[in-house]
Amino acid sequence: MPETWVNALKKYSYRVNLAEYKSARDFPSFFNRQIKGDRGSTMLFEHYFRANIEEVQVWHEVTFWKLYNQKRWRDNTTAELVQRLCAEPEVTTRKLIPTLESFINDPGRNSFDHLRKLLFRSSVIATTVTFPAFFDPDNFPMVDTRVARWVNSQLDVHNAKNPHAPQLTRSQYSPDKATALTMTDFGFYVDWINWTRYMGNRLSKLTKTKWRARDVEMAVFTAWGDRGCFHPWLRLNAI
Repeated sequence: MPETWVNALKKYSYRVNLAEYKSARDFPSFFNRQIKGDRGSTMLFEHYFRANIEEVQVWHEVTFWKLYNQKRWRDNTTAELVQRLCAEPEVTTRKLIPTLESFINDPGRNSFDHLRKLLFRSSVIATTVTFPAFFDPDNFPMVDTRVARWVNSQLDVHNAKNPHAPQLTRSQYSPDKATALTMTDFGFYVDWINWTRYMGNRLSKLTKTKWRARDVEMAVFTAWGDRGCFHPWLRLNAI
């Protein structure tokens, strides 16, 4: 039964070349990594962020990484973060890290919104959630519209399989109504956190391999498929 999950995780691919950031030359010691994009190389990039978290430039790199496939937004959003942190010198990693840790320790709406507002002006949440996922991937997944579409289409069968476990809920996101997940979807995000933790524990027992919340999200991300694919691209059995 868990083979479909194992297969999806093995197929995970998110290749990124940080050197493609338009202002990479302004950061000679940064924006020089190429992430192959499989689970292993992505985990190394997550570790790189944690090991260098006191360097504000790695926060810029993670932002560009997250938005890499959104060419319309990736350069400008990264540049806006650079400018924002330069224009507001009180917002340093000495403030960002405790704010991130505050959300990790108590994942509530207020602590998340505090972190989001330090980083970005937009109410969009997908880029902000990347930082908890990189900081504590055992317990925090990423989330985006691709994941939201999978959840919205698959939640009935997965919830029915384990009705007394944490349940998936439907996001407010709809391609017809919005282009991104926003703070109105925060409750959906919290339920997603709880479900991926539950599934990570379940998959760890069934496969005898450590599954992180982030791994569950990677499998779902892969299963939905790229643009132009029939969705979902891969089936994930309810277990």
